[in-house]
Amino acid sequence: MSNIFHKGQLAVQKIAGEEEIAKKRIPMVLNSLHTRSIPFIEHQILAFPGSEDTDGNIWLSVLIGERGFITIPSVQEIKFDISKITSSREDIFFTNIKTNPTVGLLFHEAARRARYRAWGTARQEENQLCFDIKLGYPSCPKHIQREVIETPEKVEAISSNYQNGTILGELENEWISNAHTFFIATQTKKGAIESSHRGGNPGFIEIQENGRMRVPDYLGNSMFSTLGNIYENPKAALLFVDYKKGETLQLSGTAELQFDQNSEADFYKSGETGRFWTFETKQWIRTINHHKVDTEFIDFSPFNILTKK
Repeated sequence: MSNIFHKGQLAVQKIAGEEEIAKKRIPMVLNSLHTRSIPFIEHQILAFPGSEDTDGNIWLSVLIGERGFITIPSVQEIKFDISKITSSREDIFFTNIKTNPTVGLLFHEAARRARYRAWGTARQEENQLCFDIKLGYPSCPKHIQREVIETPEKVEAISSNYQNGTILGELENEWISNAHTFFIATQTKKGAIESSHRGGNPGFIEIQENGRMRVPDYLGNSMFSTLGNIYENPKAALLFVDYKKGETLQLSGTAELQFDQNSEADFYKSGETGRFWTFETKQWIRTINHHKVDTEFIDFSPFNILTKK
């Protein structure tokens, strides 16, 4: 078990009282991809890689490509055809992997409420991004809002515009406050990066007076990969994607756990877990004209916690 869960995960599992449930998840985790995951991953047009910059900050990105841009030669390797990536090629991810190959990958299909996580190292071979996989497992489908996302038949070359800063502005805070979905990357104490997803009804992210975000931790698979990482290492990255506008908002900063938040309001907001975590932004990047996709929202997850009026 020590090879599957690190000390941070074990600590959070114990605090949550979900150790026995977590033990049952151990067979899900492999030192490779699951064979049955290959068709799912190769079908995706979205990939969410987490990476680390030269200053040690982690970032989370989304790469969007033509269907078929992802291929899997074996359960130990994933390849991206760079020529078929239709989103911005100037994303910070491409710069980061030149100096640090460690990458956490999430494959997330909202229309089917399915996702798969993997992590390993990246290398570029001519026009291919190659990922050597060290760990892979399916992830909890709860709180995924159903949304159909497709790349148009013809995508013209994209010219992106970038804004960045250290303090979020009114536009960025409004985006976050109204979001029903975002993605998060965290890092283990040993430096591995893991990418995941969070979702809820609009308003589930609270922006506090000090500018920090406060997010409830709903019931999941009890493995606590994300919270376990934060327990040992506060570095974190968030990603918000506006598919219709073709914009992304990337945040890099630090996270902190909050347990035993058992006031009546917090108990309700957290889905009766009493668990939250906060995020403080250190740097942010907003990319305008990051991608072009066709999208249609279907419905919210039935597991979402309703926001009290």
